[in-house]
Amino acid sequence: MIYIAHRGASGHAPENTLLSVKTALSMGACWIEVDVFLVEDEVIVIHDRWLERTTNGSGDVTQKPLAYIRSLDAGKGEKIPTLKEVIDMVAGKAGINIELKGPNTAGPVATLLTHYLETHRLRKDNVIISSFDHQQLLKMKSLAPNLSTGANIYGLPLHNAKFAEALGVSSIHAHTNFINRAFVNDAHDRGFKVFAFTVNQPEELMRMKTLGVDGIFTNYPEIGRTALKQE
Repeated sequence: MIYIAHRGASGHAPENTLLSVKTALSMGACWIEVDVFLVEDEVIVIHDRWLERTTNGSGDVTQKPLAYIRSLDAGKGEKIPTLKEVIDMVAGKAGINIELKGPNTAGPVATLLTHYLETHRLRKDNVIISSFDHQQLLKMKSLAPNLSTGANIYGLPLHNAKFAEALGVSSIHAHTNFINRAFVNDAHDRGFKVFAFTVNQPEELMRMKTLGVDGIFTNYPEIGRTALKQE
């Protein structure tokens, strides 16, 4: 099972910030997950379309100038980082799962990742692109077919993992509330890995292990050690 630091070590530092990523790395996280939007021509790292929850700004992130976005406090004096800044921090130290949150992010992210891959600063097996917007995943596969993609879902599809076959993804990322043994087995039979979000309690981690999931997203990268102590 792999442990993916959800928005960095967001249980310890402001989510989706360089401090959160740095904290996750310092705690030994092997994978980091971040969310991205496109503002002007820059891919920025933030989860919500609206700025109010995670920053001292307000309004729709996609409608604001980049200079305004970069001037905001995202918690503890941290700025909203660019994806470039996050990759520079993570490259060579951990894998990165980039979730396409905002519209029209597949193209710019593919271009950016292609540069990092061609300059050997990233390896393709250390990158996963995920999204709830499955059309963006299809676009990503057309632009960067060698990169792994993951289909995010909330709920349990009627025919378990069958939907993912048309997407060409490597993994399915599902909410813990809807994961059961039949779904995991069906996904594995079809060649997909299953990653569960968001697992923050040792008891829930043990349940996911029992179900056979391949990885979890967690706000607390130390959860594996905590679970071992409770066993």
